[in-house]
Amino acid sequence: MASNTEDRRAQILRAVVESYISSAEPVGSAQLASMAGIAVSPATIRNDMSYLEQEGYLAQPHTSSGRVPTERGYRRYVDELMPADSTEEEKRYQIEEFFNVAHGELEHLLGSTTKLLTNITDCAAVVTGPSPQRASILKVQYIEISKNSLLCVVVDINGSVEKATIPWPYDVSEKVLFEVSELMTSHFVGKEPGKVDSPPEFDDNSEMIKIAFLGVKEALSEAERDGIYLSGASRVAASFDAVDTVRSVISILERQYLVVSLIRSVIGKGQSVAIGSENGISSLKECAVVAFPYTIDGVTMGSVGLIGPTRMKYGSVIGAVELVSENLSKRLSEG
Repeated sequence: MASNTEDRRAQILRAVVESYISSAEPVGSAQLASMAGIAVSPATIRNDMSYLEQEGYLAQPHTSSGRVPTERGYRRYVDELMPADSTEEEKRYQIEEFFNVAHGELEHLLGSTTKLLTNITDCAAVVTGPSPQRASILKVQYIEISKNSLLCVVVDINGSVEKATIPWPYDVSEKVLFEVSELMTSHFVGKEPGKVDSPPEFDDNSEMIKIAFLGVKEALSEAERDGIYLSGASRVAASFDAVDTVRSVISILERQYLVVSLIRSVIGKGQSVAIGSENGISSLKECAVVAFPYTIDGVTMGSVGLIGPTRMKYGSVIGAVELVSENLSKRLSEG
C-alpha cells in the first residue's frame, strides 16, 4: 500500500512540474484530477500535495492558489521522474542536419552552434572553445587607478601580461596593495591559469581577498574571451516578468568569465544540470544551467551549455544539449 501511495505522489509531483512548466500557473487538485492517469479524487490529491509541500517538493504561493515546484521538486523530477529524452523529433532533425552540413573554421562552427541551441530552446547558449595553452603564473600585482578601483596585473613566466579592472572599496595605501600583491603572488606562482580555482585562505579581511582573487580570475579570462561564444541573453531574460530579475540575469550573462566558470563548475562536479541556488550565483537563483563537455578524439576540449529559467522543459533541453555535444564531438574528431 505504501508503495502505491509513493508511486501516486511521485506521479502527482511529475504532473505538477510538467503542468507548471507548460503554463507558468500554480497547479490545483481539480486540474490534476482531470488528467489522464491520475485516477483518485481531488481530496486525495490535495492530501498528497500537502504531503509533497511538507517534504519540500512543492510550495503554495498564496493560500487560495495551487502549488508550484520548489528547487527540490525540480531536482527530484530531473533525477527520477522526467522522461529519459523528450527532445522533439523536429529538434533532433534540426541538430543532426546542422552538423551534417556544417563546415568552415572552428570559430564559425562554435558560434553557429550557440545560435542553433538558442533557436531550438529559447535559452541562452554558451559554447567554449579549446582553452589556449598558457604558461604558469610568475607574478600578481595590484595598481591603484582611481579611488575605488584597481588594476590587477598577472604576468606569466613567458612575460605575457593580462590585466583587469576591479572595484576596491578599501584602503588603497601602497602598504595594503603591496601586501595583497605579495599574498596573491605567493599563492598563485607556478600555477597554470586553468588551475586558478580558489583564493588563498585568509582569516582577516577575507572579503578583500575574495575581491582581489576576482581580479586574477578576470585578468586570466581576458585571454580566453575569443574562445567564448554566447547567444540568446535576451531570449532567457524574456522568460521573467520581474524587471529586477531581468536586469540581474542580463548583467550576469554579460560577464562572460562568470558564465564560463559556471558552466565548467557544473561539468567539474560531474553534473549535467544545476538548478536555482545549486549554481552558486545568487542573481541566477531563478535559473537552471545545463552543461555537457565535448571532446576531440576522446579528449575534453570545451563545453556546451544553456542557461534558462528553472521552469524550463528539462527533458527536451537536456536532450538537445547532450545531442549537440555528441554531434559536435563527432564533427570535430572527423576534422
